[in-house]
Amino acid sequence: MANEQPSIALALQGGGSHGAFTWGVLDRLLQEVSAGRVRIGAVSGSSAGAFNAALTVTGLALGGPDVARQKLAAFWKSVSERGWRSGNAFFFGEPGPFGGFNLDWSPMSIALEALGLVVSPYTNPFYRDALVPIVAQAFPTNELAALNAVTNPRLFVGVTDVTNNSRIVFTQPDISADALRASACLPTEFKAVSVDGVPYWDGGYLGNPPLSPLLEHAQDLVLVLVNPFRRDGMPPHSAPAILDRLNEITFNASVVLEVNAIEAINSLLRDLQAQGLPYSGRYKPIRLHSISNDAFVEQLGFISKSSTSWELLSRLHDVGYQTAEAWVSASLGAVGKRSSFGVKTELTHKILKAPIPHR
Repeated sequence: MANEQPSIALALQGGGSHGAFTWGVLDRLLQEVSAGRVRIGAVSGSSAGAFNAALTVTGLALGGPDVARQKLAAFWKSVSERGWRSGNAFFFGEPGPFGGFNLDWSPMSIALEALGLVVSPYTNPFYRDALVPIVAQAFPTNELAALNAVTNPRLFVGVTDVTNNSRIVFTQPDISADALRASACLPTEFKAVSVDGVPYWDGGYLGNPPLSPLLEHAQDLVLVLVNPFRRDGMPPHSAPAILDRLNEITFNASVVLEVNAIEAINSLLRDLQAQGLPYSGRYKPIRLHSISNDAFVEQLGFISKSSTSWELLSRLHDVGYQTAEAWVSASLGAVGKRSSFGVKTELTHKILKAPIPHR
C-alpha cells in the first residue's frame, strides 16, 4: 500500500514587499503538492502573507497547484506594474546609497519619514487606498466566491480590531475584499478598513501570522518567515537601524509567543507519554518546521518593504524559491514524522541557516 500523502498547514508571515520571498517559497512547495508528495490542509496569513495565502487557496480551488502558482506570479507582477504607474516613491531608489536594496538612508526615505510625523491618511488631501484596485484585480467576484465555497484547504486571515485591541481571524465563507485589505492596513499608510462597522488594522500586530487556528487541520506546521529573528552586531546604533530592529521584534512577537505555547503543550504530552499516563484530550503533538533566510532578508532594511520594483520582487522570489528548495531537500522527509525546527535553539539562532543564493 502506498504511503498516505502527508498534510501540512502553512503559516505565512507578512512584511510588505518582502512577501515576494514567500511567493518564491510557495512556487517551490506547490510543485511538491502537484507531484503528490505533500498536501496543504490549511493556510494562514496576515498582511502580504494573507494575500499569498488567499491566492494559494483560490488557485487550489479553481484548478490546483499550477493555477495557484500562476495566480501568485500574476499578483506580484501586477503589484510592481501598479507601483510603476502610480509613481511608487521607492521605485527608482535602488540600489540604495550603500548598494543593494537597503533604502533606509535614502533621501526619499528620510523625507517621507519626516512627512509622516505630521501627515496621516486622514489628513492627506491626496489620499487613495492603493489596495482597492490590487485586491479587485487579484480576487474578482467569481473567484472570491469560489474561495469561500471551499473549506479544504481552510484559509485564515488575521486582522487587528482597533477598538478592542484584539486579534480577529476571518475564514471561509467570510473572506471578503475588505477583510483582505484590512489584513494589510498599515495605519500610517491607510485609513482603517471597516468590516461590518468594525475598524481594523494590519493583522501582523497581533498575529503575524495566526498559528492557533491551523492546529485543528494538520499536525505539521510550516512557518514561512520574512522578518529576521536574529541579527548580528546588536544592539543597533543608528536611528534607522533601531527602527528596523524594533519593527522586526514587534512583528515577530506573536510568532514567538504562539510557538512557545505550542512547544509547551508538546512538552506536556511528551511527559505524559513518558510516565505512561493515558491522555484522550483534544490536543495533539505538533511537528514544527520553518522556511526563512535571515542572512538575505536582514540586508534589505525596513523601507524596502514599501518598494515595488520588479528587480527587488523578482530577487526576493528567487531567494525564496532557492531557500524552499534547500528545505525540501533537507526537511520535507521529516513531515509526518518529526519536527525539523528546534524551538529552544532556533528561536534564538537563525531559523534556517541557508546560504544566500546568487544568480
